[in-house]
Amino acid sequence: MKKHHTVSLTLLALVLSVGLFSLYRNIGGGQLAEDFQFVTEPSQTYTPQEISDAADAVVRSFKDFRGATMTTLRYVDGASSSEKDNWAERYDKDQGLYFTCDFVTDDTAEQSHLNANSNYQDWSWRVARSNGGHWTIVSSGQG
Repeated sequence: MKKHHTVSLTLLALVLSVGLFSLYRNIGGGQLAEDFQFVTEPSQTYTPQEISDAADAVVRSFKDFRGATMTTLRYVDGASSSEKDNWAERYDKDQGLYFTCDFVTDDTAEQSHLNANSNYQDWSWRVARSNGGHWTIVSSGQG
């Protein structure tokens, strides 16, 4: 009987945790669309793992975009930092990747820096690091 009670309490706690997470996810920050697409292109400079890790930094930062849903994230190799144009140096970094994304906002976005019920395309993200460290967002925005 005691084991059944413990299992029931554990299941109840699990259900409540999942429910609270879902509620937080829906009223919290930015999220990925169910049909989210991550589009990459081959790179002569960066490995697929480096590109993926930098993309994760973008997704983590996007969580601050209240009321926004990202539909597409694109890695743009031609605009990433390279020997020809090492823009990462402007941020005191030695490597930089460039991404763009598309997202939509709902009516709660008006409480942040975004326009409510809008469609944003080609929002830019510059992600950089030094000495193989963690990728961080050094700039983002439209235009």
